[in-house]
Amino acid sequence: MRIQIFTYSCFAALLFSTTTPGLASEWVTEQQGKERGDITTSVRVVSDTPIKQFRGVVETQHSIAAALAVIDDISLCQEWIYNCQKARHYYTSEGQRLLWMMFDGVWPVSDRDLIMQSTFTQEQAGGAVTVQSIGMKSAAPEQPGYVRIPMLDNSFYLEPLADGWTRITFTTHVDPGGLVPAWVANIVATDAPIHTLEGLKRMMDQEPFRNYTMDNMPEELLEKHKLRFSTQDL
Repeated sequence: MRIQIFTYSCFAALLFSTTTPGLASEWVTEQQGKERGDITTSVRVVSDTPIKQFRGVVETQHSIAAALAVIDDISLCQEWIYNCQKARHYYTSEGQRLLWMMFDGVWPVSDRDLIMQSTFTQEQAGGAVTVQSIGMKSAAPEQPGYVRIPMLDNSFYLEPLADGWTRITFTTHVDPGGLVPAWVANIVATDAPIHTLEGLKRMMDQEPFRNYTMDNMPEELLEKHKLRFSTQDL
């Protein structure tokens, strides 16, 4: 088994800064992309926790529509989110719809699961979209064989560029829970998001996603998240 620290992309990643416990230090670059399309990564220390926050930035030649469609489809989580076993919706007693995800662990670490709420926001028509995911530890009963991930603050910031490319900034900060040494958690917290970004790029290059454009986006996706896109909006 392998350990996973999620990002949903959701699903999730991103970016600008996200809400994290305590104060954070300056970002320190770990990997600098050499060409357009390469992933650049950085980390920073956050007070009150030994686990670092991760940020990855990459530009892809595909439209923001492709990224949004992949992130929104939870049936695809196993295809691109690192170590994801499965994902499904979970409805609370109040009728709130959340996302429940299960991940492989690395021997001898147990498998993990995560309950989270994801929101899509767009400040102006044709502009960037933020997909923010926040862990909700106690929103669903814990299940045998899984350790609940107690904290997740994860976001993808998707920016449509003038030449048709999309810049994706993925920021994540997560506590894997259980008896995981901080140095192990920090290795995974850096490695797993990189694999997730690579997986997202790979999915965007497949059909039907690579065929989506600003003017050719699934209507159900736009209506679901109240998004507005058109090449005229740029």
